[in-house]
Amino acid sequence: MGRDTGRALDYVAQRSILVPHGCRLWTRSLTTDGYAKAVVTEAGRERTVRVHRWLMEQVHGPLPARAITAHGCNESLCVHIDHLSSATQRTNMRQMADQGRAAGRAHLGYADTRGSLGRAQALQAALREGLDLDALAAAMLEGEARPLVRKALAGGYDAEAYLAAVRASDPSAAMVPLFSADHGIVAPDVDDDGQMSLF
Repeated sequence: MGRDTGRALDYVAQRSILVPHGCRLWTRSLTTDGYAKAVVTEAGRERTVRVHRWLMEQVHGPLPARAITAHGCNESLCVHIDHLSSATQRTNMRQMADQGRAAGRAHLGYADTRGSLGRAQALQAALREGLDLDALAAAMLEGEARPLVRKALAGGYDAEAYLAAVRASDPSAAMVPLFSADHGIVAPDVDDDGQMSLF
């Protein structure tokens, strides 16, 4: 691991909280759509970055053209390098649909009326005074579209029950590990139409 990679990982670790189910939740500034945001200085110039994408670039180098940084944990607030991978927006949207988190959840009565920023702020508020797992479970539960995940969170925080419910709710989990065990980018397949795919 290079010096810059170590510094980037340390920077993120100092500004986030590692929760028992494995996510590293950002405790600082957010974008308007609920992602971790920071101002970094590179070559004497300041710039505002989405932390998850910046971290991927610090650890793995420039991302391929048209690539996004996807969250395997589906948590926009998460900045754990093991939960991030290079993907296309198409692949990211397909995973969201496979898990029942896409459009249509509103008519099921499970839309998160807080919006993505409101949800991220609620998670941060639950962690503001330290690791309050019951408050975290309540913040995660509100607006959760997946029935198994709602059931796992209903009785409070249980990391193992939560992870089992997330895995059981994701039909793609059998093909791709939910959370990568290594720090490498998942090598994407290329579809016939030239799109990268993780699944």
